Amino acid sequence: MRELLRGSRLLRALRFLPYRASYAVASSLTPMRRNRILFLSDSHAGFTGNMAFLRDGLIARFPEADIRAVFKSSLGSRRPLVDALRLPTLLATSRVIVVDDFYPLIYPIRLRRGTRLVQVWHAAGAFKRVGHSRAGLPGGPTPGSDIHRNYTDVYVSSEGIRPHYAEAFAIDVARVRALGVPRTDFFHDVDAVSSARTRVRSRLGVAGDQRLVLFAPTFRGNGQLSAHTDESADWVQVARELGGGWQVAIRNHPFATRTGATVPAGLIDASGIEDMNELLAAVDVLVTDYSSAIFEYALLRRPIVFFTPDLEDYATTRAFYRSFAEYAIGPTTDSADELAGLITQARVDPAAYDRFLMEFCGSLDGRSTARVVDDIGHHLDSRRTARPTLIGVLRLHLVAAHAARAALSVASALMRILPRRRKVTMLTREHNRVPLDFVLLERAIRHRDPDIEVKVIARMIPPGIFPKIRYALHLLVETYHVATSRALIVDGYSIVASVARHADGLTIVQIWHALGSLKKFGRSILGRQEGRDPRVARALRMHENYDFVLTSAEACRGPYAEAFGVDQSKVLVAPLPRVDYLRDPEARALARARFARAHPEASRPIALFAPTFRAHGTPPGIDAVHLTRALAGIGYTTVTKLHPILGETDHPELTVAIGMSTQDLLHVADIFITDYSSAVFEAAVADVPSYLLAPDLDQYSLSRDFYVDYRTALGLPLARTIDELVRSVENGAATDEQSNELRRRFVADSPTAAATAAADALAALAQGWTTARIGQPT
Repeated sequence: MRELLRGSRLLRALRFLPYRASYAVASSLTPMRRNRILFLSDSHAGFTGNMAFLRDGLIARFPEADIRAVFKSSLGSRRPLVDALRLPTLLATSRVIVVDDFYPLIYPIRLRRGTRLVQVWHAAGAFKRVGHSRAGLPGGPTPGSDIHRNYTDVYVSSEGIRPHYAEAFAIDVARVRALGVPRTDFFHDVDAVSSARTRVRSRLGVAGDQRLVLFAPTFRGNGQLSAHTDESADWVQVARELGGGWQVAIRNHPFATRTGATVPAGLIDASGIEDMNELLAAVDVLVTDYSSAIFEYALLRRPIVFFTPDLEDYATTRAFYRSFAEYAIGPTTDSADELAGLITQARVDPAAYDRFLMEFCGSLDGRSTARVVDDIGHHLDSRRTARPTLIGVLRLHLVAAHAARAALSVASALMRILPRRRKVTMLTREHNRVPLDFVLLERAIRHRDPDIEVKVIARMIPPGIFPKIRYALHLLVETYHVATSRALIVDGYSIVASVARHADGLTIVQIWHALGSLKKFGRSILGRQEGRDPRVARALRMHENYDFVLTSAEACRGPYAEAFGVDQSKVLVAPLPRVDYLRDPEARALARARFARAHPEASRPIALFAPTFRAHGTPPGIDAVHLTRALAGIGYTTVTKLHPILGETDHPELTVAIGMSTQDLLHVADIFITDYSSAVFEAAVADVPSYLLAPDLDQYSLSRDFYVDYRTALGLPLARTIDELVRSVENGAATDEQSNELRRRFVADSPTAAATAAADALAALAQGWTTARIGQPT
């Protein structure tokens, strides 16, 4: 029956239809608990292995987390009725769902937006093929199978095996990250290993002067329900040959144990030791065939013997990710007669172990649990989500978007009767004060043509219901100025620019508030974690109505056309006026004098740290205090400049230079550090050497993504940890040549050598827009 279910997509769909339907209802009527973590397993009956380490780590780090669990000892065991009733609701209300093995119920479900489905696979390394890697092999998935494909995060033991897990789960390799395997932290705790060794050997009856050899084979068969064990060796005879100085223990794979595998009389049955970590700690020599236990045991640097009587057949029917020789870091035999001799003579080859551990266990350093807990913690929110009930189903924000669109359309239609003047209106909702680009552009326009009227409005959307009502009235003021202008210039999404229906005679220009093209934005990320809901974007006509879009270099035209949904012919190369400021030696001198007056204590070289923001204004993924302390250790004063959306921080250890912009501080800085901020292009213009610090690069790539290959396209030193960054800074890895190349690729040269060349070029365009007919570029 189960084979029939595996082979029929229709039958599989019908099998899980009740859960899918219940989940859909629960998702519509029940709020997500943003601090809820749900652990699921159909392979064991409680918290063991990775799940136990994660649970304990999460409780210690996030005591407010709401941790739930639904376990089942095996795929073949019947699910209790209470679980069948509560499971859909738990799935729908959990922010993070954690599995550590095959979990068939989850795969047909289309998880609600914002849910993280995390796979902390129970094995380290990448040995025998699993999942979609077995397509076409006996017991492999059927064509079009949906198993594993909806994981948002997979944690593995090294960088080198990420592609193997991406293949196994049929997901993008960006979702697979080498943060480590939590349960392997045990092997780096000397006291825990010693205590477990004493405890387990006593329980198994192994004397202090005896050596213990463990035979721990993998299972044969296609999975939990057909598993059996290898019986090609007479282990009682092997024990006789080893003599009284040895004890022989056998631990059959749990799948094989469930299907009836037994241990011969006279040998130690180690199947009762549920914690494989503790059992391995007690062992002096491990004998296995194709078990992933070799990766954990190698961390102890103790001898391994490979007994592979069916290697050729196993490689054909099950297959490995690498050549078997890459795994065989100990002696290998297919003859049971040779086992006793190989066991007694087994030794560790340090060089072979070093290569093996670097390739397969590079992230198993004793801090795996901390990294995974931190990563999961980024997705948690201790605040309870308001109950949406029917209002949530209708999505109040979507209704508000349609209402705003209708109101502005009516208002703009009524104002079409107003006469247009030679007037340029500039709107921003990125700041509550006029941004540098607008200041410089207004100055250049007035200098070029004093008869042009310039109106600049800077106002961010405020939090809270009543402030938003006042902001809605403010939009009528913006609509009036736009209706009486010939040119409208915006530096981000503007509700009035995109939503209102404008009469002929108005040229709308987008001069996005950043140089270059790094992380994706606008229409490029609709529906992604860091992007807008596509329905809201459609309701608010996101980034529509533009006649022209300006960008800083030819290389950025394609990305900007995609981000704003315009034909590439409408994307013009014209660097922002801030380029003039960044190149101005007088502005540099004034900024340095101003900083020195405000921070006379900052006598050491300055490191400017300016991270980008995450979705919904969450803090950056880097601990600024830790970074400040680390850089202080090598002689730097760190100035932290958070994104305007995040505001300023008041931490006593952080220098924030209140009132100074990022551009001001680039005049002060000796080096620049960021994660994914486009300010890296501004640093290149200002001739400031730059470093990239990206601890959450894989996750950020998944939630936001880039227009370029972040690792290589910028050509800058990249660190994944603060310690790596400090070493890079100490070595002077960032150079002027790197900055020059970055500037050459992403910021076009000014058309003249004038001090205000960029602003003047844009002012000339604006002058043309106030006189030319719509659609005629100047």
